[in-house]
Amino acid sequence: MKRRRLTAITLTLFLLALTACVSQAGPSTASGAQMAVANQRYEAGEFVAAAEGYQALVDAGVRDGQLYYNLGNAYFKSGDLGRAILNYRRAQRLLPRDGDVDANLKLARAQTRDRIETEGEAALVALARRIIHWLTLEEAAAVALGLWIVLCGLVTGALLWRKRRRIGRYGAGAVAGLLLLTLLSIGVRRWDTGREPPAVVVAPEVTVRSGPGEDYLTEFALHAGAEVRLIEQRGDWVRLVLPGGLQGWAPAAAVPEV
Repeated sequence: MKRRRLTAITLTLFLLALTACVSQAGPSTASGAQMAVANQRYEAGEFVAAAEGYQALVDAGVRDGQLYYNLGNAYFKSGDLGRAILNYRRAQRLLPRDGDVDANLKLARAQTRDRIETEGEAALVALARRIIHWLTLEEAAAVALGLWIVLCGLVTGALLWRKRRRIGRYGAGAVAGLLLLTLLSIGVRRWDTGREPPAVVVAPEVTVRSGPGEDYLTEFALHAGAEVRLIEQRGDWVRLVLPGGLQGWAPAAAVPEV
């Protein structure tokens, strides 16, 4: 009976892992021909045409870090600083350990017109944030699944082999701790993104008003590349907040979400 239960548990976990792999095995890029044409235009210095080609793939539903990176480069070379930063940020989510993405994002940020003051962040908080974002959400989910499988194996082994029960307990405790931290990091990122999703100003200049409409008073102006967070949306208007806490309303089309 115990062996049957163990077999059933193992089969169930295997199917879960297989399902997770298949769900992520779909096409992450469009056909090589479409990408190749956009790449050729970029290499030829036709940056606007290259951006149009890459953007067409994104609009078709392609979600790929390298594509966002290429699109950011094309926009940057064509002088569209806002959309360059937007796509570098999107690339960074899918390629969190890519040095080229980080370097180009830093270069683009240095050319923005707005110098938004931010409150100093404690070193421990900054380190924790860096660790949390070291993996993509998909990678973190895969790690969590792997840890869950290992944990189930250790618990099952501890129940079946009494002589090694103590080793199984210690191993299960360590794996359970890692699993908890991984799930916590996923939850924190989901909560943070869903609460106030990041956005980037892509219009050359956008007037931020006291309410959702042209009739409201002007509070301040932001320029291409300014990075904000979104609090609320009403129709075609969004309420944004700057790192220092300053808030206002702007047209949604001018401040797309990362």
